[in-house]
Amino acid sequence: MIRTGSRLRTALVYVLMTAALAVSVVLTIRIGSSQIPVRDVYGILIDQLGALLHGQAVGPGRWPNAQFQIVWNIRLPRVLFGMLCGMGLSLSGAAMQALVLNPIADPYILGISSGASAGAAWALLMPLPWFTGQFQVSLTAMLGAMFASACVYTIARLGGGGQIRPVALLLAGTSINAVMSAITSFLIFLAKSPESIAAVYNWQMGSIAVAQWSSLKLPFVGTALGFAVFTAAGRPFNMLMMGDEDALAMGVPVKGFRTIMFAICSLIVACMVSITGIIGFVGLIVPHVARMLSGTSDNRVIFPQSALLGGTFLIWCDAGARGLFGGAELPLGMITAFLGAPFFLYLLVQKKYGGGRA
Repeated sequence: MIRTGSRLRTALVYVLMTAALAVSVVLTIRIGSSQIPVRDVYGILIDQLGALLHGQAVGPGRWPNAQFQIVWNIRLPRVLFGMLCGMGLSLSGAAMQALVLNPIADPYILGISSGASAGAAWALLMPLPWFTGQFQVSLTAMLGAMFASACVYTIARLGGGGQIRPVALLLAGTSINAVMSAITSFLIFLAKSPESIAAVYNWQMGSIAVAQWSSLKLPFVGTALGFAVFTAAGRPFNMLMMGDEDALAMGVPVKGFRTIMFAICSLIVACMVSITGIIGFVGLIVPHVARMLSGTSDNRVIFPQSALLGGTFLIWCDAGARGLFGGAELPLGMITAFLGAPFFLYLLVQKKYGGGRA
């Protein structure tokens, strides 16, 4: 009876999260400096999806061209981009918390975002001759994120005597975070162009305003990779959370498994932040909320539910960023920080994740 009730609750949560995500996509498209009625948004989406299914070209049809362009070519790609980024960051956060056995861990604590920031600052302040434009920033940010994660992993192995111990990983992440932040600050100090300095600060605050249909490929690949790998590996993740010795006894190659999964987490986050800039706390907040709603810590459930909840969370944060102050758009990273910092304090004080009694 208990197992049946648990399955029914899990199924109900899946249905509600999926419905909430679908409804949120439609509702958030209407939000912006130009408000569009929900029925018009729904009608445009249905018409264009029908045209695509029948192999026809998309176009305004019976809708005003300006309205069609706003819905289909401006806001829909942005909402889908935010959904994919929210999914990817939430998946990585849930995986990181299981890997390092720490419920307040997320990709940003482990230095990945600060590495991306250093790479982006290099491209914006000291452009390389081989690449130009947004591609250069995205590429160097991704390389910076991967370099930082490799440094964290290597230092953690050395500090753990050849093993990747959770505490050593967190300490290494904190150290690399500080070093990469110092590099970014030093590059800003050397810069002479006010415009470039402003671009770095804007990038560090995070935004998905650059989203276009063509920019969906990278976050889609990262999110699809994370969803497939982490969901399939849910059982070994559960065993790992019981402790390294128990996981080894049950046949999990702890060292290799943690290495591969950490590398995949780093790659997924790099795919996101290389375009969006720094968007913090998503990977921290969403997995906890998923556990609260589902009533389980089974990663086979938490991973897909974190993805659904993370997509919904981030597109509403972006809707707030572009809709709260009319024509002025807030940085997305500012919105997630306003929401995430109090939640982080809640985890430390109420849940005693900071080291108090359980």
